[in-house]
Amino acid sequence: MQSAAQGQPTGRPLAKLVLACLAALLFLTAPGPAIAGPRTDDDLKQLANQLLETKVKPDAIPALYRPEYTTTISAALSLEDPEPVFVVRLPDGPRIYPQRIMVWHEAVNEVVGEATYCITYSPLTGVVAAYKGQAGRFMTTFGVDGRLLYNNTVLFDRASGSLWSQMLGISIDGPLRGKVLQRIPAWWTTWGAARTALPDAQVLATPTAVRRSYGKDPYGSYLLPGNYYDDERIMHPVPALDRRMKPKTRILGVDMQGQQVAIDIAAVRKDGIANIEQGPVPLLAVVDRRMDIIRVYDRMVWGKPATFSFKKGSANRLVDAESGSEWTIDGKAEAGPMKGAVLNEVVAVDAMWFAWSAFHPATIVAPGTDAWPAPPKPQVTVPGLAPFQ
Repeated sequence: MQSAAQGQPTGRPLAKLVLACLAALLFLTAPGPAIAGPRTDDDLKQLANQLLETKVKPDAIPALYRPEYTTTISAALSLEDPEPVFVVRLPDGPRIYPQRIMVWHEAVNEVVGEATYCITYSPLTGVVAAYKGQAGRFMTTFGVDGRLLYNNTVLFDRASGSLWSQMLGISIDGPLRGKVLQRIPAWWTTWGAARTALPDAQVLATPTAVRRSYGKDPYGSYLLPGNYYDDERIMHPVPALDRRMKPKTRILGVDMQGQQVAIDIAAVRKDGIANIEQGPVPLLAVVDRRMDIIRVYDRMVWGKPATFSFKKGSANRLVDAESGSEWTIDGKAEAGPMKGAVLNEVVAVDAMWFAWSAFHPATIVAPGTDAWPAPPKPQVTVPGLAPFQ
């Protein structure tokens, strides 16, 4: 197994001449819209000015590059069913990433065919995000910079040295500033659910080339109460703290036409399904019990919003109230007047509430009563606490 740093450049600055040439070349094209809605160049400069210097240097948290994998049978010898894992479907099949490994590396660079992919996890903000590794005109890999933005991990690409927000998937500084990565679905679930649903999946193996305490999470545990993952602590200051939810509440963040929506995971799990009316696009959030994840869809069908519920007696079949058509949990109508229709799946970002709302202070909370756009809320500045070293 190799680490991401092997055979690749490290450090923040690249040669000034190289950066200047890249900048001249890449800014011939206008920046595309970010997942967080369009941002001006001044917006991105302001974000870059908020970068927090830490004692962690570039590549000190070693991103993985084409790591080794094992089978679900072998992985089950060390993983417990309740442990959190992240599932990503790549072109060559699904892969499972245990949180106990990701907390020490934060980024895994994959190569499938001629394309690269980067699966990322930010421990301080609980953000799980996966991207296709095309940055501007380059197919590249990513490393962990060491600096933070509102507690969130900052990445750098190895093609240009540009800095990227792990949550937003947008470059905030460097030759590629304003460029956006293509986001791909990444689901948070448990090891027990993942191995049952995906028995043939590849499982990220415990690295052997890097010494880390893989059986111990430096921030606590998602399985035990009273640690960083569920208390009120925030390691570093954020612009404001939104009190509509507790800081560490897990949400699914989506951006629809420049308006952000935070879907309360616990609220959706309570009923198993939620038809969300807030925002510019009607959404459906539904628990897929096969892998114990929440899927999010655009509810517009043939130009009109559909309203969904579970089919009586079924945990994975849906019906819409408007036509009575029967749908799979994958968003396909298989029977009834709408047979053949397909819902567009929305790629959501799994995150802690304090982090999502720091980047998106006008976000709507759903299910709930927030109007669109969300009204201003009283904000409270959060004091920073000493980070784990």
